[in-house]
Amino acid sequence: MTLQAIIIRADGALAETEEVRRRAFAQVFSEAGFDWSCDREGFALTAKLGSGVARMTHYVRTILRGKPETEDISLLIQAMHRRASKVFGEMLSTVAVEPRPGVRDLIIAARGDGLRLVLVSLLEPRDTECLLTALLGDRGRCLFDLVISGDKSGKGECERLYAEARSALGIDPTHSLVIEGGRRGASAAQASGFPVITTRSAFCRESPAFSKDSVFVDDLTSLLPAGDRNPYDPLTAEDRADLLAAINRLHVSNCSGLTGLNWSDEMKVSDILKTKGSAVKTIEANATMRALAHNFRKEQVGAMLVLDDRGGLQGIISERDLARGIDEFGMDLAQMRVANLMTRSVVTCAPEDRVATVASVMTQQRIRHLPVVVDGKVVGLISIGDVLKHRLDEVQLEASVLRDVARSRR
Repeated sequence: MTLQAIIIRADGALAETEEVRRRAFAQVFSEAGFDWSCDREGFALTAKLGSGVARMTHYVRTILRGKPETEDISLLIQAMHRRASKVFGEMLSTVAVEPRPGVRDLIIAARGDGLRLVLVSLLEPRDTECLLTALLGDRGRCLFDLVISGDKSGKGECERLYAEARSALGIDPTHSLVIEGGRRGASAAQASGFPVITTRSAFCRESPAFSKDSVFVDDLTSLLPAGDRNPYDPLTAEDRADLLAAINRLHVSNCSGLTGLNWSDEMKVSDILKTKGSAVKTIEANATMRALAHNFRKEQVGAMLVLDDRGGLQGIISERDLARGIDEFGMDLAQMRVANLMTRSVVTCAPEDRVATVASVMTQQRIRHLPVVVDGKVVGLISIGDVLKHRLDEVQLEASVLRDVARSRR
């Protein structure tokens, strides 16, 4: 299966445009005389509402809570959305927007290798062109064989973009590879038959649903051999070749991750939990790091979850975070709070996820623990040790069966 085309999502995988949109919203609310502030995580949650109008409606109604719905409010929302769209377009030309790590280098390497490049974007055409110029210069548009932009971001728009990309390319979608920035776009691309690599956007708190046709990484530079490089540093010609080679390997394996291990398709996370149990070790966010170190030794674990009062996942903290804290804060670390060092954007899995896919995520993300979550509640925690032990048990069982078959034929 030869890779013939790479499709890149402009708003999320090529660049973080959501930060610009958040600033546009802030300016418009300020101009309207409203006291509005929203951090990245809060703004990211409203992306689930779909269109920009729906997001604006949510915020306006929240501010005006208690007031009856009137035609004036509807007109206000429409006017504020139009103004936000205009400010967003203006900001794309004035705010410093940087490409996501590794994506510009991938474009250069792909062009040099003769691959077709396609850009899909939920932004309006003029905003897409503006973004390309800001990121890649005046000839940015020329780097892509095809640019498909939207004129709205309503329900189903991502699906339309990828369906149009599939039709315009005129090749089997399995000969292409999509670089996405979030769950919604990845699902739409997969629905059109494309294998997908999803790079975590800073505004995508949740990891995409695991599937056999998706690889999930922080950014494209995560696909390169481990090193001390800053992900935002330019790549060398050798690094670019390595990056394109990694992309090709993932494409050959249909983005199924660690295919060489021959994991059983029947192995699920729930199989591990049946053996290990669902108990998890937790610690409060305001506990000190000294208390954390004591609990690590007492419980003989390498990571603990931080839950809120309702049992929801707030974060995770590990021995690696403790070691990093010692290096950064020295003697001051002991009295610091867990909340200061814990990882808040936690990659999770579900009981029905395949162990092979979870193993791939752990390897790509260089993480050793994954909380198991159902309907927002933590139901377990698995480690890379649990995954490898389960695979070893399976290999040993296979070996025993093969020995028994061999003996029976003597």
